[in-house]
Amino acid sequence: MFKEGNRECIDILLKSSRSILETGLPIRNETFEKRQALWNEIRANAERYKKGECGTFLKDLNAVFLSHFDASLLLLALAFRQNNEQFEGSGYFSVREIEAYETIEKFSYFRILTKSEIAKKIRSKDEKTLTLLKEYAVSMKQHMDEILGDAGVRDTIRSYLKKQWNENTKKIGDAISSAGVDLDWFSSLPLTTKDAAGPQQITYNINTGNDAAINLGAGNIVKDAVVTGSTIESSGGGGTTVKDSVVTKSTIKNEGTGGTDKGISISDSVITSSTIQTIQERPVEPEKESVIEPPPQPPRYMCLLCKTTAKPGAKFCTTCGAKNSMVCGSCSSPLAPNAKFCPQCGLKTY
Repeated sequence: MFKEGNRECIDILLKSSRSILETGLPIRNETFEKRQALWNEIRANAERYKKGECGTFLKDLNAVFLSHFDASLLLLALAFRQNNEQFEGSGYFSVREIEAYETIEKFSYFRILTKSEIAKKIRSKDEKTLTLLKEYAVSMKQHMDEILGDAGVRDTIRSYLKKQWNENTKKIGDAISSAGVDLDWFSSLPLTTKDAAGPQQITYNINTGNDAAINLGAGNIVKDAVVTGSTIESSGGGGTTVKDSVVTKSTIKNEGTGGTDKGISISDSVITSSTIQTIQERPVEPEKESVIEPPPQPPRYMCLLCKTTAKPGAKFCTTCGAKNSMVCGSCSSPLAPNAKFCPQCGLKTY
């Protein structure tokens, strides 16, 4: 009879891995030393497990435990990469594997929402929800399926990410059905300004010395930068952000054209001994065409019976003897006494 391994033992070995996976990408905010210590601890724990320290488990459970070890290491590797830090395990995972995890994290927004909450946001046309679901419908679902089918992605990573992705896609599919639409509907949604500008590129930890020139492309985000004695410029196009950074003795040329192009947006940063030049070029508005109103036409007098035009002051028609009436000087419609506008053509009479 098969005897399962020691569950208390594996729980101890997996404690750090599970904590990191629950934290997610915010783990990158921990110090480099702490993350490096966690990396070494998890590598050591995984080796202890593989050597049988906790006994033997069923094949499916074994695969789950190994996937948690590797997934937590992958998350740490992604944090090191995003912080632009060099560490001993930088080549442990492939670019494809890190790309897969980044894609999963992008849709973690849906992980914290219930199916009914997602459906409600779809019906209320919540911009963030619709933007993510459009990307999911147009390219991301197929792209992620291709990554998970890539033989270059190790089995443990594929197993963990596939489970996360399948949970997301099931919840998204149920929410879409509940909202009364289908996936093709999101594909047909128009591009937002942000979509049209292209994907945002995030650059971490720019460190510059004196006389450096940094030109930020449209729609990019620079985080955790330390800039000293340099010039920061934006190429325009809007959506350019500097955040969580320190800028000292530098010049920031904040140039935009107004509207959606606000130049460089700076948030959660420390700016000291620096100059910020703000130039907002306003688009030239076309001159409004002047509307020339026709001059007032004084009313005329005429006989409505035989249409003979009467001379001013004549009360009766000289042709048929009928009483003359006041009419519009333009369209000859009868006018009421003291009428300022013709009721038929709208022409001003006085």
